Amino acid sequence: MALEIRTTPAILGHNITKPQHSIEQPKAQVEGGFTLPTIKVEVSLPTVDIDQNQSFNESGLKDNQSFSADYVAYAKQKMQESIGRIADQGNELTNVHEGGNQIADQALYNAFDQFYNEFGMVTMPRTRPQITLIEGQVDIQVTEGQNNQRVIAQKPRIDYQPGRVERYMEQKNSISIKYIGEKVDLQV
Repeated sequence: MALEIRTTPAILGHNITKPQHSIEQPKAQVEGGFTLPTIKVEVSLPTVDIDQNQSFNESGLKDNQSFSADYVAYAKQKMQESIGRIADQGNELTNVHEGGNQIADQALYNAFDQFYNEFGMVTMPRTRPQITLIEGQVDIQVTEGQNNQRVIAQKPRIDYQPGRVERYMEQKNSISIKYIGEKVDLQV
């Protein structure tokens, strides 16, 4: 007598769908505008003024104005000297009766002595030229730029599809039992 037992295991099947997701970020939008900064620069260059008139005058290279001014001053001085000389000689002549030879002395002086001069030549100036520095100026004006822009951020677009797991039974389990052999009557 034999007993035959057969089993069939259960086989499970499954389908898996992976989850899917995507994220898109749209560009932000910018509204408004801006102005650029500006710089304005104004420059006046420095200058040097050199006045050599006095040096030239002393060297004998006078301009017309200096030449005229010197000779006007010289003429006034000589005129005052001659007025003083004439007055002195007049006073001497009023005292002719006191004795002396005033007329002959005055004639000799008026003819020769008053014209006796010593001349000196100067070729190098004794004074320095006058140097005047006029400083330059730098004027810088800055105008600030303006930024009137407004940024509008965009929300991201998110798409999500969840995954799935489907389970199913490919083969059911089973047990089959068979008796192989002679029939036996059992009496109880």
